[in-house]
Amino acid sequence: MKRSLLCALLASVLAQPLSVRADLPDLGEVSDASLSLSDEARIGRNAWRAMREAGDVLDDAEVNGYLNDIGSRLAAAAAVPGVHFTYFCVADPGINAFAMPGGYVGVNIGLLLATQSEGELAGVLGHETAHVAQRHIARMQAANSATSPLLLLGTIVAAALAAKAGNGEGAVGAVSAGMGLSISRQLAFSRDFEREADRVGMQYMAAAGFDVRNMASFFQRLDQASRYSDTSAFAFLRTHPVTVERISEAENRALSYPVKMRADSTDYLLVREKLRTLTMAPEEAVSYYNNTLARGLYLSEGANWYGLARAKLLQHDRAGATEALAKARAKLPDNAMLYGLEVEIARDSRDWAGAAKAARAGLAVFPRSEPLLLAQVDVALDSNDRKTAQSLLRQLLDNKRDDPALYRREAKLYADQDPLRYHAALGNAFYYEQRYSAAQEQFQLASKAKGDDFYLRSMVEARLRELGPLAKEERKAERN
Repeated sequence: MKRSLLCALLASVLAQPLSVRADLPDLGEVSDASLSLSDEARIGRNAWRAMREAGDVLDDAEVNGYLNDIGSRLAAAAAVPGVHFTYFCVADPGINAFAMPGGYVGVNIGLLLATQSEGELAGVLGHETAHVAQRHIARMQAANSATSPLLLLGTIVAAALAAKAGNGEGAVGAVSAGMGLSISRQLAFSRDFEREADRVGMQYMAAAGFDVRNMASFFQRLDQASRYSDTSAFAFLRTHPVTVERISEAENRALSYPVKMRADSTDYLLVREKLRTLTMAPEEAVSYYNNTLARGLYLSEGANWYGLARAKLLQHDRAGATEALAKARAKLPDNAMLYGLEVEIARDSRDWAGAAKAARAGLAVFPRSEPLLLAQVDVALDSNDRKTAQSLLRQLLDNKRDDPALYRREAKLYADQDPLRYHAALGNAFYYEQRYSAAQEQFQLASKAKGDDFYLRSMVEARLRELGPLAKEERKAERN
């Protein structure tokens, strides 16, 4: 309930109100005067953090890694100075996607499953990337009164924090109050706003190598499906109003682009089925895949065998999962996610040697696969092979010192063993998640813990000096 509420609140507050005329004279100057990039980054980061803490962001390295791979190509075409884009999957079966301030783009599980090609997914991501790149939130503030947009931006964080704390009524009240003061003015700009996102998003799609026709075709298919289905599942259409005129404009605009015949990537096909298994009970998923495979109702036979393997694993049917995975491999090109599933099957049976072997085999083919690198560390932690886990983490942190996921694994390694290193690792995880008060607390605990590591203690002291003003500012912002 809390997850659905928070996702709905963020989507409705962020997506629907972002409406603005496309003829503002100086995009950069007007946007910066109304809302700075640092303000946008802070607001988006706080809302995203609240979603993560509430469990609304799917914590899956394979899924989010794939979304960021696609998104990074679109963001490269957008080339927005000072904005770092973060694409993430929302653990919600509803069909929706939204852009938050500061470059945070969320895609619901349900929307990804509703797509029938990678190009359709790229169309949605391109559209949301355009919302960020065109500074629609800042432009909304410039076009509206001095107080209304600021109230809405505050509402974003207030609703997220209320839902995070389990105060559903408070979250609803926060959104209702903000929406009631300004929705009539915002709706007047919604059509121009969406058309601009379509137009600019198509440019990003084309630059990233996708066929722009997929954008209009996906919106049209959703619109048609919503007429014969429970429209509560189609939140995307409420936050991104689709009209016959808008679809026609998108189709006509697409005629000026060349047709690009692009096959779906194996990553897209596998991510789609991995997410599908998360929306079903294990027995239901096994029945679904047996039925689709028997009747030939699938985008990819190999991907459906992969889905069946995951469904079997959810039932702890390791033999069945192994058999289905072998059939998936026979139908698909080699892919890191296939090795990742092999690791999961071995871990489910506590076959640590087999899991480590599968991870090494995958990394021999895909040496830069972050999910496989993390899986290798997890296997060492699961098997209590502290020496291997420490060595692997040291290598990974040498190359990626700003990754919270690595520090959380380091904290797990030292839990109940070395309080100094445990609290320092957890402090670093919070620090790179920009959760400054929590980081300060952990580094304070580390400073009081026993241990004679001079280098680590120097780092802790330096962090505490840096975090003093940051944590103070964070607490002040939360109070306000």
